[in-house]
Amino acid sequence: MNEFKKDINYLLNYCIQTVIIFSFLNIMLLILKGYSFQFELNSTDLIYLFIAILLCGLPSSILHNCAHKNFKPKKLNSILGEICGTIMLYGYKSFSLGHMFHHIYPDSPDYDVHSPRGYNFFSFLISPVKDTVRVVQKAYYERFGKNEMTEKKIKIQIVLFQLSVVLKVIFLFLLLGPKLFVVFYLPLYIANLFVFAHINFVTHRLNDNGDYEVVNLNHNIYYKVVNFLSCGGYFHKSHHEKPQYLNPMNAPLSNKSYITYEESKHPCVSGHILTNDEVIV
Repeated sequence: MNEFKKDINYLLNYCIQTVIIFSFLNIMLLILKGYSFQFELNSTDLIYLFIAILLCGLPSSILHNCAHKNFKPKKLNSILGEICGTIMLYGYKSFSLGHMFHHIYPDSPDYDVHSPRGYNFFSFLISPVKDTVRVVQKAYYERFGKNEMTEKKIKIQIVLFQLSVVLKVIFLFLLLGPKLFVVFYLPLYIANLFVFAHINFVTHRLNDNGDYEVVNLNHNIYYKVVNFLSCGGYFHKSHHEKPQYLNPMNAPLSNKSYITYEESKHPCVSGHILTNDEVIV
């Protein structure tokens, strides 16, 4: 967050670097491996689908921890973050910035990129990229002003981000080959989207008085299994209270309600404000 505030070209430079790197990698993979869209499926390939479902929670779980610099040494966060950011297509710095807004302004109508406010589940499922662009653009203009230059930078940045997503998809296809891309990567990616959308959708709860509250969920077999496989994904209250824990299931449990947004106060009341070390991405 601090780097975003200091550098007018922070995300633009990251998008440019990403496009250059993945363009180069794709050219090299085409030269070294060639490509083919032909493949045959057999019954044994179902094992890849099974493994993909089991592992679907890990990329986002690792990416979340990298955003909070939870791995030691700190350089490991950038390495793992870029790998998982590639798998999830957002990119490490793009995701980290949006996720910091989510922690600093949880359930704020203006600045939270992961809040289910106003969405049904399926519209919320496809909302994160749109909301991240909206929030980052708003914060960018507030910080650097809205003028012809900044508007142009934002437009270029959005185009380059979209191009980087396409280049990452091509990279993963070339790297894995068509069979693994179809029976392993695509199920992992889609399952991950559903699981983590559901985590945010059900753990950010709208109370009768209009306040939003973050809760932990671990009361049935589904939540217990997913919490185990995703390193505590549904322990979302614990994650907001103690984001420095690699697995929020291991964080001390609090009996107090964690109210993120009070309807009587504006724009938001957060129970936890990140330290400088946690905010820097």
